[in-house]
Amino acid sequence: MLSASIVALVLPSLVVTAVHAGTASPPRCTVVDSIGRCLISAVDPGRRGADEPRRRSHDQDSESPETSERPRRIASDESTGPPTPPPPPPVRSLPTGAGANGGWSQRPIGDLSALLDQPAPDEPQPDTPAVPPEILAQRAVDQLSLPAPVLHTSSRDRGFVGVPMWLWIDRSAEYTGPVSATATAGAASVTATARLSDVEWAMGPPGAVVRCAGPGTPWTGQEGPSPNCGYTYQQRSLPGRTAGAGRWTITATSIWTVTWTGSSGGTPVAGEQVVRVPNQTTLAVNEVQVLVGGDGS
Repeated sequence: MLSASIVALVLPSLVVTAVHAGTASPPRCTVVDSIGRCLISAVDPGRRGADEPRRRSHDQDSESPETSERPRRIASDESTGPPTPPPPPPVRSLPTGAGANGGWSQRPIGDLSALLDQPAPDEPQPDTPAVPPEILAQRAVDQLSLPAPVLHTSSRDRGFVGVPMWLWIDRSAEYTGPVSATATAGAASVTATARLSDVEWAMGPPGAVVRCAGPGTPWTGQEGPSPNCGYTYQQRSLPGRTAGAGRWTITATSIWTVTWTGSSGGTPVAGEQVVRVPNQTTLAVNEVQVLVGGDGS
């Protein structure tokens, strides 16, 4: 058993050991790590081989300062913190498409759903079916939005049997053309251009139809019939003739000639069609009565 004990204090950690009573002074403390801990040996004389640790302690005292200050290996259970985890393994990735500089962007290999939905970079894409040029032409014609004509007559709201009447429509470019529109589908393109060619006037009585080249000449008080578009009524607009309205229904139809040109599948295409746009008004037509006296005056 130990006959005496000495308590030794060291820096942040405390290590308490007992030494033999016959030792005059405690062994020298040797620092073994960077936080100031050291090891001190104690010998029990009653145990076998007690002199060996003591000799080791004595040898330790006789070490040079350079040797004693050399760091010693410390057991893992003396560590002051949790072990540092190993670095994570590198993430494998697959190419997802060409980058801005011709390279490949990266995506984690686990995200395969979006990758499988994308076509391979070199996979040929199906060609878009060519749209027939006739369909493109109709689209272009629909985009023209040709307006209905605005009707005018020299009789204004009332006409008379036997009196020549002037007929015309508004003559601005909106109502006479040319008006153009373009329809495209992929590499195919068709441009349609419309120009007013004729105006057809249905004056009300059966068979009373006048076809005029162009919009007609406005009446500003001139005498006589119109030089290019007019009509003279021969019947009054009686209720029995006009389904009780007492007015003739006048229908003017603008007749547009539409030509279209373009290309489809690298081949030039062209065509022509007629578009009719109607509008209506009504006119009361009366008859002028002339009374002649018995003496002929």
